[in-house]
Amino acid sequence: MTRFVFYDFETTGTSVTYAQPLQFAAIVTDENFNVLDTVDWRCRIAPHILPAPYALKVTNLAPEQVTNNNLQSAFEFAQSLYQFLEKWQPAIWIGYNTIKFDEPMLRQLFYQNLQPSIYATSMNGNSRLDVMKMVWATYSLRPGILTFPENDKGKPSFKLDQLAPANGFAHENAHDALADVEATIFILNKIKSADPDFFDDLLRTQDREYIGSLLRSFEPVQVTLRFGGAPPKTYHGCYCGTNIHNKNEIAFADFDAIYAEALVGLSDPEILEAITQSPKIIRPLRLNNADTILRVDNPAIEQRSFCEKISRSDYFVSRVSSMLPQRFEEAEDVGDIPVEEKIHGGFYSHYDQDVLAEFQTADWQRRQELAEQFEDKRLVQLGRRLIVFYAPHLLSEEQKSAFKSFVKAKWESTDPDVDWTKICDVQDDLNKMKTDETVSQEYFERLINFYQNYLEGFGCELSL
Repeated sequence: MTRFVFYDFETTGTSVTYAQPLQFAAIVTDENFNVLDTVDWRCRIAPHILPAPYALKVTNLAPEQVTNNNLQSAFEFAQSLYQFLEKWQPAIWIGYNTIKFDEPMLRQLFYQNLQPSIYATSMNGNSRLDVMKMVWATYSLRPGILTFPENDKGKPSFKLDQLAPANGFAHENAHDALADVEATIFILNKIKSADPDFFDDLLRTQDREYIGSLLRSFEPVQVTLRFGGAPPKTYHGCYCGTNIHNKNEIAFADFDAIYAEALVGLSDPEILEAITQSPKIIRPLRLNNADTILRVDNPAIEQRSFCEKISRSDYFVSRVSSMLPQRFEEAEDVGDIPVEEKIHGGFYSHYDQDVLAEFQTADWQRRQELAEQFEDKRLVQLGRRLIVFYAPHLLSEEQKSAFKSFVKAKWESTDPDVDWTKICDVQDDLNKMKTDETVSQEYFERLINFYQNYLEGFGCELSL
């Protein structure tokens, strides 16, 4: 039986690396969208997190909620979510814009809080889909199924809080996680009801093995993508290689960009240019990004001929496969980076997996010991940080002072290139709110009071 976990986060900011979830809502359904379970959980912020004022406003959160000790800590929240995931697997984890935002946010939550696997939504039979990408394909390939409202620039809007009401959903609590989950199910059910076969084709894109097999058959395929504020566009083309270092990344040759004879004759530098230039002749796609890669119905003779020429050119396919990773080889050396950005620094050893398992159920004194036993230096750093956050009674006064100094320096940074919320960002938001008619004076004063008290705890000041 197919099982869905529709989910959504509300967070402290827009950075998937440095923001933190404050609310998780999910509705588990069967393949016909009958509800099997519903959860709606909130947590308080970790002590090093500075929430953005507009993030709190958009999610309708009272500022005092984020430090409410009656709520779960971020560590307990991560544990609860991991247990929920295990309870309902295997399932398709799905939401609206989840691949770009909620999924990496979930992985960071698991990573920073030492959960056993950051890739749990892709393991043990679990897979992922994104309703926003399915909506793009519906817009491009099945016009008429959904009504698309116009934004203030006169272009079709794909924002859930506008799309759902335009199609008959009473979306009164937009940006509440549970309301957004309900709106997502509504939109997907509308697609399924209008065209069940098309829905089944979209659903099949969560199966990486199926999509990989389809591509390697050199059949004409299509994928709907969206860039910037432009409407979604469906590209027709053919598989032409797999990244030699990452089997999840494939190369897609655009039928409309070049003739097959010219394509297979490209030199290595020309292949690299075809991959990196804009518009792209060869487009890298990832099998684990839930892109709507679909078989082309009734392909034209020219399209079949294009694919046949590519399939017969093993040498060309192998060269494309070698060129795909090379587009990153000249990236600058970023030097030492914060531990949050080391999330993809390798898989954990079996030994570390065992220590992680014990870490989940140990008391904090034992966790302090375990944090020093990891082989992976990232886990040592993250483990020590959790001790600082949730067991400060185990630390010396010098260690506590060092932590406060670290947070103070982080928050007082004025570096425009860092991605976490800083005091200057908070001040910019609050200054904008002074003249924002959607912000009540009462709420604004509560924000000011919250930030003054919160920042004072780390020796920081708010200047307005």
